[in-house]
Amino acid sequence: MAGLEVLEVHSKSYLVRWINVKPDHTISWSIQPHKKSLNFGIFKHPGHSAVLNSSNGPTSDSHSTDSNENLPSTVSSSRQSSSTSVIDKLTGIGLKSIKWIGKCEADKIAQGTYDVPSNEGGNYALVIDNTFSKQISKTVTLVLFTYPTGESSEPSARGGANNIAGKPAHSGSSSPAGHTGLLQKRRRKRHQGWARRYFSLDFTTSTLSYYHDRNTSTLRGSIPLSLAAVATNEKSREISVDSGAEIWHLRASNEQDFISWKRALEKASSKASAEDDSQPDQLLHVPSPRAPSAAEDRDWDKVRVLVGQLSGSRDTVRQLAKDTDPKYFGAAERPRGRSSSPNPRNAEANGEDYFTSRERRPFWRRKSSANSQPGGKRSTPVTSSPQLVVPGSADTASLTGDRKPGSVASQTDQDDVHDRLMALLHDLDRIALEFSSLVAERKRRRYPVPSQSRRSMESDMSQEFFDAIDGGDASPLLTIQDSDDDEDVDNVDAARQTEEEEAVEDNAPSDSEDELHETSTISGHRDQSTFFPTKPKSLTPLPLGRVERRTNITAPTVLPPSLIGFLRKNVGKDLSQISMPVSANEPLSLLQKAAEVMEYSNLLDKAASTTGSVERLMYVTAFALSSLACNRVKERAIRKPFNPMLGETYELVREDRGFRFIAEKVSHRPVQLAYLADSKDWSLAQSPMPSQKFWGKSAEIITEGKFRLTLHATGEHFSWPAATSFLRNIIAGEKYVEPVGELPVLNESTGQKSVSTFKVGGMFSGRSEEVSTKAIDSSGKELPLGLTGTWTSSLQLTKNGSTTGGPIWSAGALVPNAPKHYGFTAFAATLNEITLIEQDKLPPTDCRLRPDQKALEDNDLDKAEEVKVKLEEAQRSRRREMESKGESWSPRWFTRVEDDSADGEVAWRLKTGKDGYWEERAKGTWSGVVPVLKI
Repeated sequence: MAGLEVLEVHSKSYLVRWINVKPDHTISWSIQPHKKSLNFGIFKHPGHSAVLNSSNGPTSDSHSTDSNENLPSTVSSSRQSSSTSVIDKLTGIGLKSIKWIGKCEADKIAQGTYDVPSNEGGNYALVIDNTFSKQISKTVTLVLFTYPTGESSEPSARGGANNIAGKPAHSGSSSPAGHTGLLQKRRRKRHQGWARRYFSLDFTTSTLSYYHDRNTSTLRGSIPLSLAAVATNEKSREISVDSGAEIWHLRASNEQDFISWKRALEKASSKASAEDDSQPDQLLHVPSPRAPSAAEDRDWDKVRVLVGQLSGSRDTVRQLAKDTDPKYFGAAERPRGRSSSPNPRNAEANGEDYFTSRERRPFWRRKSSANSQPGGKRSTPVTSSPQLVVPGSADTASLTGDRKPGSVASQTDQDDVHDRLMALLHDLDRIALEFSSLVAERKRRRYPVPSQSRRSMESDMSQEFFDAIDGGDASPLLTIQDSDDDEDVDNVDAARQTEEEEAVEDNAPSDSEDELHETSTISGHRDQSTFFPTKPKSLTPLPLGRVERRTNITAPTVLPPSLIGFLRKNVGKDLSQISMPVSANEPLSLLQKAAEVMEYSNLLDKAASTTGSVERLMYVTAFALSSLACNRVKERAIRKPFNPMLGETYELVREDRGFRFIAEKVSHRPVQLAYLADSKDWSLAQSPMPSQKFWGKSAEIITEGKFRLTLHATGEHFSWPAATSFLRNIIAGEKYVEPVGELPVLNESTGQKSVSTFKVGGMFSGRSEEVSTKAIDSSGKELPLGLTGTWTSSLQLTKNGSTTGGPIWSAGALVPNAPKHYGFTAFAATLNEITLIEQDKLPPTDCRLRPDQKALEDNDLDKAEEVKVKLEEAQRSRRREMESKGESWSPRWFTRVEDDSADGEVAWRLKTGKDGYWEERAKGTWSGVVPVLKI
């Protein structure tokens, strides 16, 4: 093998160039850094299992890519002392140190050879280090030859140095040496589309590399297939390569390219598996669903239109029912002859619900444009069917306001109209739900999933786990199952076609370049005040006296089970829907996990008391980032929280922090929660819809549903999405959670925005923890304030790039010996405790009363498993009973926000008044509560 290539090494990172060398061969190299020096060394890859299952893997400190952990140089004693730590880091993950060259001077050629012994053939890693440089990326020219020991090492004898290493001579085609061609690569940030890049698959080393285009020699990244899991999807022509540290989402432009790349990857994967008997099958395959006929499509399109019209009629009736409710009529707009509120804005701030003054205005007194969306887009048409005539609508006097305000008959008629409207609304809700269920069931039959369908917490309680099947002469493919609740295939195809049209040209900037220079313009954002919480009338049961809380919980006695075989059967599936043994859980519910966001509520208190708008934005951003710190102990990643029962609730009253919190599980398929936290200075709401997708070695953790914050003193509204994270090393190795991409926080009142970027780590750099934040105004101009630090420890305020003092946020305390106690923080350890505040005050649906969760906390796993099965069977029975009666589940404490201005987001708000949670808690009655935790 012979070749020349130009490598780019980013600041505070190092690049690994993999080569495969036969026994009794010589590695010959020439390396020349340009303008700045670099470090260089050679390591040996002893085998796939040795890397992934090393028992002496690096600690969290050794994974750090901090600039103080420099790779060694032979010049200074300080660099020599750091040599040990970095060599230990690489050897700790399974690499064998062969030869450390050390510092290579700028613009000077360093040469050397290494003779591979007869029993040491295999993959070698050439490590080019730039971790000691904090800001400067560097390039280096590497000339590399391998030849039988004792023979000539002239380039001409091996095919010439003009052939770039790792790229076959005939680019754009296959050859015995490898396969090359163009593929579309999804950019790192979501919704940024795809970029065409030049890829090279080396059959000798089973390494996939990519370049900006076919004419450049600068390597942008490479992944050895022996360290990765590869998945293919025939329908979308997509290829996912998961190395455990990063995931490449690739897509072929046409069917022919996809087939050729798939065959090449099968060949390379089979070769890598043959060289390492412990390596599992690498390539995964997604079958395509059966396509329906055109006639079926037309029929069901008509059904969808009818459902939309029915839903529009239902929504109109719902609004009429609200407008004829005496509660709303008396509070929002008084009859003629009475004076209105002198300060409508203050009345809104202290109102009982989330409706704006315009929404509380009676339906018949609104302007005709009220039925139109912004921009002139009309709402869904309402059918004028005889079955949908509002009872009592002929009594026009009650709808025109012509009757005397004090008329008893008028009030009686209005109450009668309201009662009839509520009855009609109930029927419409039932009909719409049945129609929607019919469409959904028909869609599932039209697009069936393979026989090994997803196993949910509700549909299959079997605890059987499966290992990969050895297939003899079969292709090295495992099967990825499509989720049975995926979006309609037509919609997916349309979205995919849009993404294809947005694929950039070959000469577009690189992934890193366009991310660094992205500008964000915020203007004309929609008014979504309906979704934001308002100030409550009171904070019952606050204020309260201080109570003592525990500082730790009992340590678990059983480790969670191995998931390797089980997860291979669920690649590409939503892991939150998979039935797991109770030993895989931590003694917290998903509702309590959601409440962990409130650990650093003091940041919201500071935001509410800060005078500058940009500084307020920084405190809110720090709060948004702080919620990630609960995962800083890596042992937290090996277990998952309990999936709540439908209707399960959780309250948290912190008298020491001055806030109250209430959450409820409002939907089971898909899983969705809703919660609201209130303080005297702010209110925070979210309707999270969590899901996880398994990609082979990593799980992508996605939570739909924005956080929405209202600061009561200023009236400002802030919103931000949950950060996307990855659970790394699911199959083997040290598991940990790592946020990726960017986290934007928007002040919807001023248009100012912050963008927090999580640093990308390398394949052997371990978990990346650094984060930096910049602020921009509504026109896209960068503002002076920002943040810097790590999401695991602390954040500092910066001004014009320089820190301004101590941290504005520091991570809270952990429980003693946290790795042995689920990795909990001190805050999390208190969440399942019943204190004097909750004693005899909780509804029967509260997480703290869940018997299987309590049994797990007490290490009684047999009882926990038994109770968990009974609870889930009871949930299935309730569902079957409701379906037999034609009923549907209705959340007790939250109601869905009926608004179409959130781009399809499903949001929920807390009920108030006589149906409110805190009002019922004060009475202690808990009327209408279904005891979902009763066995």
